[in-house]
Amino acid sequence: MDLGLVGRTNAGKTALFNLITGSSAEVAPYPFTTREAVRGMAEVPDPRIDAIADAQDIPRRVRAHVQVVDIPGLAAGAGQGEGLGGKALSELRQMDALIHVVRAFANSEVPHPEDAVDPHGDAEAVDLELLLADREQVDRRLEKVRKGAKSGDPVARTELAQLELLATDLDAGAPLRMTGDPDAVKLALDMGLLTAKPVLYVVNTDDPGAPPDNVAAYAAARDAQVLALAVGTELELAQLSPEEAAELAEELELGDVRGADAMVRAAYELLDLVTFFTGSGPPEARAWPIRRGLTADKAAGKIHSDLERGFIRAEVVPWQDLVAAGSFGKARESAQVRMEGKDYVVQEGDVMQIRFAV
Repeated sequence: MDLGLVGRTNAGKTALFNLITGSSAEVAPYPFTTREAVRGMAEVPDPRIDAIADAQDIPRRVRAHVQVVDIPGLAAGAGQGEGLGGKALSELRQMDALIHVVRAFANSEVPHPEDAVDPHGDAEAVDLELLLADREQVDRRLEKVRKGAKSGDPVARTELAQLELLATDLDAGAPLRMTGDPDAVKLALDMGLLTAKPVLYVVNTDDPGAPPDNVAAYAAARDAQVLALAVGTELELAQLSPEEAAELAEELELGDVRGADAMVRAAYELLDLVTFFTGSGPPEARAWPIRRGLTADKAAGKIHSDLERGFIRAEVVPWQDLVAAGSFGKARESAQVRMEGKDYVVQEGDVMQIRFAV
């Protein structure tokens, strides 16, 4: 799953990228330090995989990962492709979700594009560029589809109605993820339209605490999530030993889930993913992120295409029951393992063994 970082210049996107991926991309107090998309992987924290592995003496643990992409900061005109905007928005269209970084920290050495820190105003400014970019994409598609609709093509007529609905919502300033027609939203997502994607606003603060009320209300009104994160503080903590970091985090009242872990977990929830596990014995226990609602055969295909093609059944046990039993075999002996067919909808925390024929 791919997460795209978006925001105004000097909002702290690259600092957040470094925090959650462990990278060392350049961070500097001037605009457009990032001029090309930079990619990194972020590990999804999940203590369950250790419990599964420890219970069965499995040495290797493979956690789920998400890819994070840092793009250049957006400025006025980016929605029409000005400056670095065209290339940046093209990158964002490939993402599964957007992490919208909003500046709320005060630092005179890091200039703000408008010379004043205004989290709500910055969020609106970037969202306007995304709306304008989507409107341009819809207009281009409308030109093509209208020709087919005039000729009487029923598929083109259906798409035309959906596109006109999307255009109406964009003109009203509404993100397309809020469009009332699910088929129109699906079309928007298939087109890579930016305002159709799930969004998490990350308010980059000086001090820990809740996000500003007006930003929280703004996010809620746009069917988005919001998280406040003191990125600079968290980067400093990341340089300390785990013991020192935990002690200082407690003094600062940062909570049990903080920093990169809080950010990645929030993004994971944003994508509406569930995790199933494989690991009924050596050599490894592995976490697999999938879309909620995926069936057992499709989940097997995430492991390997041969498992989906030759799927026979899945042996399934909740992770807690496996850990309590001590092994997959013991869980099977105590009748805690279920046999499920290909139509079974995989549940959060399932541990599965896939039976298949080549």
